[in-house]
Amino acid sequence: MNDKDFNLLDEPWIRVIDKDCGIHEVSLIGLFERAHVYRDLCGELPTQDFAVLRLLLAVLHTVFSRYDENGDERPLEDSDDALERWKELWENRKFPVEVITEYLESQRESFYLFHPERPFYQCEHAKAGTEYSASKLNGNLSESSNKLRLFTDISGKAKEEMTFAEAARWLLYVNAYDDTSAKPSGEARKQGIKLPSVGVGWLGKLGIIFVTGENLSTCAVGFFS
Repeated sequence: MNDKDFNLLDEPWIRVIDKDCGIHEVSLIGLFERAHVYRDLCGELPTQDFAVLRLLLAVLHTVFSRYDENGDERPLEDSDDALERWKELWENRKFPVEVITEYLESQRESFYLFHPERPFYQCEHAKAGTEYSASKLNGNLSESSNKLRLFTDISGKAKEEMTFAEAARWLLYVNAYDDTSAKPSGEARKQGIKLPSVGVGWLGKLGIIFVTGENLSTCAVGFFS
């Protein structure tokens, strides 16, 4: 695709649930603006939520290693400083959105789902590997041309369709958990390209637990391997 389209900073794509059990799709910036209002993530699978949560945490760790809970520039000096800052953020019960937004805007070019040079969470060389149709990208299906899912609530034409928002969520999922089935595409084989499997995605190698608070801004995460 030669045009830029669907920037994840502005477009609604993250599924959340509010305190009244209403489900919404929100943008990345929109989530941080109202994290204290949303009760939890609410994607298609809990494992998908975890992959999305890791992206949210990566943004927070990047921003608040440089800025304090008031949005003032103050790089962390040591682990005690980091613990104190996280404690202050926790006690505020909401994020200083301006500094998060400023950082994300500085990285806007990296958040286009479709981009001629650097599409979000994708690699130019990946097109030489296994082709991902909507049915394979969809983690509720993971169907390939020679491996059909026997029991599924998705059938017919719906297997081959997906919104941009769904594609963004499943893209995080497949990067986190993907199996060892990577193979060269037909064109790549003609060119003699060899693609050894990189193995199961990092989250697929972990036994993971995440603990939720009363809302997304107070969410704490633990990793157990």
